Amino acid sequence: MDGILLVNKPVGFTSFDVIAVLRKMLNTKKLGHTGTLDPDATGLLVVGVNKGTKIMKYLNNDEKTYIAKACIGISTDTVDKTGEVIDQAKVSKIENIDDILAAFKGTYTQTPPMYSAIKYKGKRLYEYARQGIIIDDIPSRDIEIKSIERLSEIEYNNDCAYFSYKVHSSKGLYVRTLSYDIGKALGYPAHNYDLHRSKAGKFNIEDSSTLEEIKEGNYTIISMSDALNHIPSLLVNDEITHHIKNGMAISLKQFEKPTLTRIIDNDNNLLALYDKHPTAEKMKAQNIFYQGE
Repeated sequence: MDGILLVNKPVGFTSFDVIAVLRKMLNTKKLGHTGTLDPDATGLLVVGVNKGTKIMKYLNNDEKTYIAKACIGISTDTVDKTGEVIDQAKVSKIENIDDILAAFKGTYTQTPPMYSAIKYKGKRLYEYARQGIIIDDIPSRDIEIKSIERLSEIEYNNDCAYFSYKVHSSKGLYVRTLSYDIGKALGYPAHNYDLHRSKAGKFNIEDSSTLEEIKEGNYTIISMSDALNHIPSLLVNDEITHHIKNGMAISLKQFEKPTLTRIIDNDNNLLALYDKHPTAEKMKAQNIFYQGE
């Protein structure tokens, strides 16, 4: 059982909690995931199973799509609804929200929140935050917002405004911070009220399984080759089988292009991943996946 499992993470579970539960359900310790979700968030968690953990690095840079609900009028120390209120302002009516959202499309410079797992001088930011230490020079980073659109009407409740929106972005986006920044652009404190990841790379939430379904055996393991089918493939032949099995370099002439390539057999099993050697005019093994290897 080697490959990728798509999990619909429930609210209240950390990503690590999900992995711990799956270890017992699947009776294996070799599990890993890409794209951590906050405990309060739900949605798609991409999990590598057994040898599938070895291909996670090729999925870690995938773009993500989220459905979020922003609360305009209150900001919290965690930038979501679980935190302590640190600022508040009465909201009676907000205008030009669609123009504000559209302005975030493109390159968006974002500073990660204090309650995040980003490392700063060897410690996670949330470790500083829990000690009451505020880091003023957290490095900002550029996120590419591919698309962003409002999904709901604006709802006014208890002097706050709420609306849902969909955002598709490059890796590394903190939607909590995006909701806060949207509020800031509107002239109000804000936080993210709800968050759901609907897509990660080519994987969709519709193809995922809940923990209850997995417990009942109702799930699918995506083969490693299918999980990486965005990478060019080379069907193995007898001439180079021995080379691949032993992780030997292979002549460039065997490959259509000198780029990362899946080596597969007639049954579409992933045998290896090869890429251009940094100095020699050959292709070098990156990972070998032969049975027993």
